Amino acid sequence: MKTIHFFIFSLLPSLIFAQEKSYPRATPIFYKLASDELSAPSIQEALPQSAAPKSPTIGGAFMRSLAIPGWGQHRAGAKTAARNFFVAEILLWGGFATQEVYGRWLKDDFKLFAATHAGAEISGKDDQFFVDLGNFISVDEFNQNRLRRRDVEGLYDPATHFWRWTTEANRQKFFNLRKRSDKAFSRAELIAAGVIANHIISGIHAAWVAHKKSPQKEKERGELRAPQFGVITSPEEVRLVARLEF
Repeated sequence: MKTIHFFIFSLLPSLIFAQEKSYPRATPIFYKLASDELSAPSIQEALPQSAAPKSPTIGGAFMRSLAIPGWGQHRAGAKTAARNFFVAEILLWGGFATQEVYGRWLKDDFKLFAATHAGAEISGKDDQFFVDLGNFISVDEFNQNRLRRRDVEGLYDPATHFWRWTTEANRQKFFNLRKRSDKAFSRAELIAAGVIANHIISGIHAAWVAHKKSPQKEKERGELRAPQFGVITSPEEVRLVARLEF
């Protein structure tokens, strides 16, 4: 009997220590992950892991490619289409940046040209001023044209909006520079519209690819996947994590 008592009392410290190291269980609606004080579990470990990667839902593929053209196609396994949409996106943005920079260079050039060859004060002037400056040889000619049309409110004050071209050839050169700048900005706007179209078309195509590759059961239930929840417990904190695949 003394031997049994001695054996029980020798096990008590180990049992107490094991009790102190255990952590409270999570509520049944969450997936539980145990941890110790030396190593904290990651969020991925706290969530249930699927055996094989799932194909994206139709909505998920659409949203991916709407954000980044080609992303949804790549996720659905259509690598060639993904590459084509992504390359198109890069080329479109490159064209947009090129036209914007070129248009701004020309704009700086024609403003400097006007200051040099027409004596114009270019600071603080709007785009309409430079349009009028290229259409008339001087501010006096412009004001006379407005008076003939009885447009008193459209007159320029020569003290602040003076210009007089030294030659008609210089005025024509300025006019051509400004038109080239406007055309560059117009092309940039057209390319920007192409960027938007590329996003939309890529999203629709990715949704179509995902629809073709989705299992029939997922199509029947609307391709909805419920969020997965988990819990990370430690002596200092309890963290809840969630994951939603799309």
